[in-house]
Order: sequence, then structure tokens, then C-alpha cells
Amino acid sequence: MADINLVDVSLRDGNQSIWGATGVTTRMVEGVSPELDRAGYRAIELASSTVLATAVRYHREDPWERLRAARDRMPHTKLGFLTTGKRFITFHRTPDAVFELAFSLLARNGITRLWVIDPMHDMEGARRTAEMAKRVGFDEVIGGVCYTTSPVHTDDYFVQKIAELDGSPAIDGIYLKDPAGLLTPDRVRSLVPRLQGALSGKKLEEIHSHTTTGISPITVLEAADLGIPTIHCALPPLANGASHPAAQQLVRNLRARGHNVDVDLDAMDRASDYLKRQAKIKNLPVGTPNEYDEAYYRHTIPGGVQSTTRRQLGEIRRPELFDAVIEESVHVREDLGWPIVMTPFAQYIVTQATLNVISGERYKQISDEVIDLLRGDFGPLPGPVNPELLDRAMATKRGQQPVNDGGDVTIADLRRRFGATIGDEELLLRAVMPTEQVDAMYAAKTSSPASSLKRLLSLLEDRPKLHSVSVSDGSTKFSLERPHTQEAAL
Repeated sequence: MADINLVDVSLRDGNQSIWGATGVTTRMVEGVSPELDRAGYRAIELASSTVLATAVRYHREDPWERLRAARDRMPHTKLGFLTTGKRFITFHRTPDAVFELAFSLLARNGITRLWVIDPMHDMEGARRTAEMAKRVGFDEVIGGVCYTTSPVHTDDYFVQKIAELDGSPAIDGIYLKDPAGLLTPDRVRSLVPRLQGALSGKKLEEIHSHTTTGISPITVLEAADLGIPTIHCALPPLANGASHPAAQQLVRNLRARGHNVDVDLDAMDRASDYLKRQAKIKNLPVGTPNEYDEAYYRHTIPGGVQSTTRRQLGEIRRPELFDAVIEESVHVREDLGWPIVMTPFAQYIVTQATLNVISGERYKQISDEVIDLLRGDFGPLPGPVNPELLDRAMATKRGQQPVNDGGDVTIADLRRRFGATIGDEELLLRAVMPTEQVDAMYAAKTSSPASSLKRLLSLLEDRPKLHSVSVSDGSTKFSLERPHTQEAAL
């Protein structure tokens, strides 16, 4: 019927959906990349700003070294990055100069493909982001339309939004992103032809749908039948659950429908086996198929945000409030004008719902992030806002500040603040992350046992006549000996 390509999202979206963005390490990327490169994917979704941040925060690993490790081990596969809206690592609006520096560094370190989405459907902003990406050297930019359900997110709404991407010369293709897994086969059959009909210069080329409700393995098959040639998927143990359809079964299902999928299932199985071993060694969860939950369509809170909320309520010894917070989030979303429930807005909504429930009064306390949202930092909200909430928010000191459009910070400003001689990679991290976290990461690069071992191996590699070497960081010592040539030949 059709040739279908696959995009693997295991290391980015699978990691964020199943392992809370913290499970994947640089060593894991090094171990799995060769098999991923052999699999024949259209592209690998390698990272987002969240993944870069967690490398520093949780593992004290240099995120740029992780990108380079993947680049060097996957020379035959395009590596991609997801950017969401107007933020990079922080939950606040990121200055344009910082964004351009980030994109430049990604391109320098082997990222050639960029998925651009704006959760608020500010398509003019998405076009500007695409232009920036092309300007700094990305080969391919895919613009996205984010699917959600609400009274304002109608077929006409999505048709209008996708048409706004059609004329951008910086956008090479368009994809339908379903971050909450809300699409159904029937909805795909009604929506996709209308979206395709709204395009004249571009094509709807990819679909990205989470398995949160258990339906997306069938939904993406319908999308393939309707002419969408590229499907996002993940490898077990980072498939299913809140993640994506399991790649191997997806291939079998597509082939059973008559589609051609030119991939190496054996390589995919080997990559999957490696990730499963890592999950077992590190006691990480394994994604399993979800049962259908009709109530999910009411609140649409992502599974990762739900689990974080449960943990945080437990930490303050109020776990019994979970159901009330989820229910309150429905009202908060409506009052905010129906923003899509995905990062960062899912966190904004749930945080405000928690404040409402704990205080016993709606909007007695309004979070700074919600004020920023109402102030317009992330673009216009899709629907009407509760006027009482808007008045309260705009009456605060923060609400009276002008909209932060990200244009008031320059790289020169950052160098005056953080140092004129540090490299661009360090400058970016210091601009968007806490100082103590960046300091700890750079300290670990020179003092950890792993770094000592790497230095030891590099010494042997660079000096072929060297027969023995040892390295010590004061607490750990490694020694290696190379046999003499005659001995090695025996």
C-alpha cells in the first residue's frame, strides 16, 4: 500500500514518559546507539531541553558530550531535537538570544533535524523559530500542530493553524502531535483529510501519538492508511504506558496491512534487549500497555505529571488530596482559556489546582507561572479567560510588568554576567540552570571514577608505545598494562 518510515523516540520521549526523563545516561546512549543506527529509522528523536537539563541535574553529565557520543555512533541516522514553544530548560520565557545560541550548539554537535511546536499554537512564533533553526544550520525542520480536546479545539481551529505553517520556506514538513494520546481511529479519519486539504505547499508527513489511553497503536495504523508516511514509536522497555507504540509490533502490524517498512527488526530487538538490561540493572520501570480510561478525556493530565503530583502531595503529607487536585485542574484549565495540557502548561494547571485545593479558595494565591501565562508571555490563549481570574492576576505586581518577549537579553549581557572567557556550551548552561548544578557537573567531569578511567584509556590510545599507565584522583586509582608486541602475538 505505502512505504512507511519510523522515527524512534526511545531516548527522548520514551525516557521522559517512562523514566521521568532521568533514566537515560550518556553511557546508555553510547551502548545503544550502534544498534539504533543499524535499524533504518528515518530519524532518532534524541533530546529536548528537558533531557539536557536532567543530564546535568541528576547525572552530573555534560549534555553536549552526550550529543557528540550519539553523533559519533550513529553516522547513518538523522538525529533530532524537540523544541516546545518559547522556553529552553527553564519553565519561563527564554530570551531569543539564548535560543539562538542553543540552536547553534545543537547544530554544531550533530543535531540536524528539529521538531518545532508551540503548545499555544502561536504559529507566527513557530515560523520564527523555524527560521532561526535554518539560519544556524539545521538541515530539516518539521513544524507541528498539537492535538487536544476542548470546546475551542475544533476541526476548523486545527485547519486554520496548520494552514499558517504552509507558506513558511523554513519548514520542510508538518506533523500531527498528540502529546496526551487523545486521538482515536475515528478522529483520525475525520481530522487528517481536512488537515491534508488545508495544505498546498507542504505535506502532513508524520504522526506522534502517545499510548496513554492504549489506543494509539491502532490510531497510527489508520494514519498510515490515510497517507501519513512517518510514524513515531519507541522500543521496549520505553514503549507503551504513557510513551508510544512498541516499534517491533508496529512494524508487524503495518506489514500485515500491506505497508512496506524497510527496517532491521533484528537490530531493533538488540537495541531493545540492551535497554531492557539497563532497566533491570538500574531498577527502572518497564512500560506496559494501558487499559482504556474514559475519565482521562475529562482532565487529560499526562501520566508523568500525575505521578509527580502524587509524589509531591505525599511529601507534604496530603496524599488524600490527589483526586480533588485532578478534578480542580479541569476547572483551572477552563478558567485559563483551555490551554493544551502539556509541558509546561500541564504543570502550571496542576500547580494552580493544588493551591486552590489546599487553600480552600480558588485563586486566593496565583502562581507566578499562571500570571505569566495570563499576561501573554506565551502568546494568546485559545479561548476566553475567566474575567475574575484575569483581574486578580493583572492586579498583582508581576501581572503589571510588561510582557516578556525574550528580546531584552544579549549574549554580551550573558558574558558580562558569567565570564568573558568561558565556552559557548558552558555559557548556555549557566544562563538557564542553577549555578550549583552546573558547577557540580563540571567538577564531576574531572573527579569521578568514570572520568579517571576515560583519561586512562585515552592515554593508552594516544601513546601506542606506552606499556603501562595508572591514573589516580586521590581516592580512586586505575592501572592498565599493555602486553609487548611479541607477547600479544602469541
